[in-house]
Amino acid sequence: MRRTRDGHEVVVFATGSMVARAVDTSAMLETRGIFTRVVNDSTVKPIPGPLIVAETQGMSGVVTAEEHSVIGGLGCAITSVLRGSRLPIKCVGIRDRFGTSAENYAVLMEQYGLATNAIAEAVRNVV
Repeated sequence: MRRTRDGHEVVVFATGSMVARAVDTSAMLETRGIFTRVVNDSTVKPIPGPLIVAETQGMSGVVTAEEHSVIGGLGCAITSVLRGSRLPIKCVGIRDRFGTSAENYAVLMEQYGLATNAIAEAVRNVV
């Protein structure tokens, strides 16, 4: 687990290709006065519970971002670690649905709600 961007309001835990999207989203939100910390959590199992808790200290909310199902993935693992906290948590990932095809990767990411605007909306919802 590695912090890739500093911020003091919301922490975004991301994995895989969603790390770059989270960093882009963080930079965009900063221009609007919302400061997000981005943490690259490259492993879901074993989940580094104490490090996750440490990264949430002083934050007003948590967002997870993954190119995976929200069931059994990073969002599920982070939520499990933080279940005793009172922080609002939003998970950006693929909802429980069947897979589809698209004309290109960007369209597919948008179709599944995995674009930067989805991360930004989740951050705004937990602030």
